[in-house]
Amino acid sequence: MKFPLFFIVSFFSIVSMQAFSIEKDPCISNDACCEKIEPGPFAFAYPKDTSLECPKNFSMSASFLWMAFYEEGLEYAINVNEMTTVKEKLEFNPGFRVNLSYDNDIFYINIGWTYIKFKDDSIAQPGTDGLLGLFLPPETGSLTGASSRISGDFNALDMNISKPYHVSRYFISSPKVGIQAAWIDQDYHLRYYTINRKHNVYNKNDFWGIGLEAGYDAEFIIGKNFTLYANVLSALLFSKFDISQIAQTLTIYHYQLSDSFFKVIPNAKIGLGFTWSKMFDKKTIKAKLKVGYEFQQWWSMNQLRRPMDIDPSAFKSVARNDLTFNGLVVTINLDI
Repeated sequence: MKFPLFFIVSFFSIVSMQAFSIEKDPCISNDACCEKIEPGPFAFAYPKDTSLECPKNFSMSASFLWMAFYEEGLEYAINVNEMTTVKEKLEFNPGFRVNLSYDNDIFYINIGWTYIKFKDDSIAQPGTDGLLGLFLPPETGSLTGASSRISGDFNALDMNISKPYHVSRYFISSPKVGIQAAWIDQDYHLRYYTINRKHNVYNKNDFWGIGLEAGYDAEFIIGKNFTLYANVLSALLFSKFDISQIAQTLTIYHYQLSDSFFKVIPNAKIGLGFTWSKMFDKKTIKAKLKVGYEFQQWWSMNQLRRPMDIDPSAFKSVARNDLTFNGLVVTINLDI
């Protein structure tokens, strides 16, 4: 029940700031092309001003992401002698984000697309004694080696409205609400080795979802051209999973599993960083360089099954199955 309440509070926060803000002083103007109303000396809330001459109210940005990804439930082998599991490492992968915004004097309208390509390889050295495959039936017996490769494409589309407001001279508040759509396709290929034999297990874990999102952006002005920013965004998505698992073995332990089902999946994102800005072309363009760190958490994203027996009905979903990203975000933003 916390997520719907968050959406409602964010929406009414935007409306209340628009309705109860103090009007600017109508007697002050310094725009060469059109009248520019400045806030009065005692105004406690007024819309964010980019300080541009004759602004067209458009903003665009491009971000480079260097993200470490980790997904629970990808342990693919266990060393029974040491009672340790073999799993994927925490690897960094590239991505990007583009945003377009327009201010229609009532709300900021923003559309953003995030893409992350993630991939990782892992090897359990051949010759290891007492190695069991977690995606093979227990009756398969001991392995001489194992390896895995995870590859995936992460896409998220955010469409929201907001209204940045100065609630003081040094603090800009911007709650937002909107719609989020996401699709994440994952391929997980496992190779298991026994004496003179190789067994392949091909897994597909595809996801799409759409739902409501709510968030909050904050800017702290710490100098003429420097700000500290923080943001948080949460969403609930009505989602569909398409699961496919095929074990191609040279023994009787061959299996094939496919399933499709719907769920409601939550996710959350939080970021923190610094912004440096500078005016160009007689104050008609404002460029910003933003450098920060971001965390993303996507709950219940791994829906693969593990065999508990050779019986096809004895399959159980992995116990821990969240997908996380965290890493560096470098953004170039232009206001015109």
